Amino acid sequence: MPEPPPRPRLAFVTIGQAPRDDVVTELLALLGHPDVQAAQFGALDGVPDAEIAAHPPGTREGKLYTRLASGDHVVIGAGFVARRLKPLLLRLDEAGFDLIVLISTGVFEPVRLRTPFVHGQLVVDAWIAALVMGDCALGLIYPLAQQHRDFAHGTLIQNAEAVASTGEAAVLADAAAKLAKAELILMHSVGYTEAMARQVAAQTHRPVVTARRILAGAIRLHLADVTERQSVSAPSAMIDRLPEGADRLTRRERDVLAAVLDGEGNKAIGRQLGISHRTVEIHRARALAKLNATSTTDLIRRVLIAGG
Repeated sequence: MPEPPPRPRLAFVTIGQAPRDDVVTELLALLGHPDVQAAQFGALDGVPDAEIAAHPPGTREGKLYTRLASGDHVVIGAGFVARRLKPLLLRLDEAGFDLIVLISTGVFEPVRLRTPFVHGQLVVDAWIAALVMGDCALGLIYPLAQQHRDFAHGTLIQNAEAVASTGEAAVLADAAAKLAKAELILMHSVGYTEAMARQVAAQTHRPVVTARRILAGAIRLHLADVTERQSVSAPSAMIDRLPEGADRLTRRERDVLAAVLDGEGNKAIGRQLGISHRTVEIHRARALAKLNATSTTDLIRRVLIAGG
């Protein structure tokens, strides 16, 4: 009997201190991929509390909200984190992992790694851009009131159709109440859980997506490439639940739509599937027509509702 393939090794990196079992456990559950080895690392691992307290955000510096190993949450300057994060990622790049995942939004600096890398902020940016460019009235909830201003250039929320809202984690109900005009709500922090998303959805009667769910989709796409085997992804399973003609999709159209729902752009999908981005656009348009969806935004909204 042939030996089973080795389990993919994933490195989860937080901007605070590891472990972040509250995030990683739910990410693994959303992946639906039990055969992974997960290791956790933090940019502030080993940094004394006094040193962290001595580096609050500067007047012109972005704020980041994260958790320490003690369970306490802190607000720290983006520059303080960045100076520790990049060397950590470069060390992990030499450690033989199959995938490195930055489980944080709010870090904008790209990092060149040889190891496949899921950059939390850039993945969420791509997902938001697809919606905003489609004129979706998108509601955003952040853990800190300033972050919608800090993140505006990265998440493209300057589009007139987007609705930005902010709120501390403890007052989600107040933040949700501001989003009556939103068609779709994104909880823009990996600190927000799926349970919190259900709370906001119950109050607003709108589809709600967490940054964790978007990250899980990006990880799943990379794992399919790492393991070199096809598996039924959560977006593909949700496509099956759509009533209008889902059985008429070709395999390639399904692959493209699943990747779209995972937040990938046309060029990234083309690289993953070995086709041009223009061919991706053709498959995408044909699939939307078969599903009677007016746009990708419309499809995402319907799939989210179908997925509960």
